[in-house]
Amino acid sequence: MTTIISRPLVRFVACGLIAGALALSAVSVASAHASLTHANIKPGQVFPHNTYPTTLTAFFTENVNPKTSFVHVFEGDPGGDHGMVDTGKNLFPFSNSKEITATLPKGMKGLYTFMWYTQSADDGHVAGNAFTFTVT
Repeated sequence: MTTIISRPLVRFVACGLIAGALALSAVSVASAHASLTHANIKPGQVFPHNTYPTTLTAFFTENVNPKTSFVHVFEGDPGGDHGMVDTGKNLFPFSNSKEITATLPKGMKGLYTFMWYTQSADDGHVAGNAFTFTVT
């Protein structure tokens, strides 16, 4: 017994498969976020007193929206008030729209939390995370 498949059905199935593949590839591109790639402070890093960078520099996978994105450093002592210790003014260099910097004060000592939040300027998706570091 031989089954005959009509050409219009073959074309319909082929078009459906191609459309599905294109839709899946578009989803993977559109689901990208401006995630942290690296910073000059690493998760869990320990700095001897007064050897930490006075400018926190963070780099992201996509261009960030400067109106809605930030990096900040907060007191991380569980018994403390978790107040923000950086100046509160982020800089977004024109030379690299995937970079955010924050200025840190002198004399830091203890546990701190580095927190970042971004909105991608490319696709509008948001991302964020945090990690701790210590100054002894």
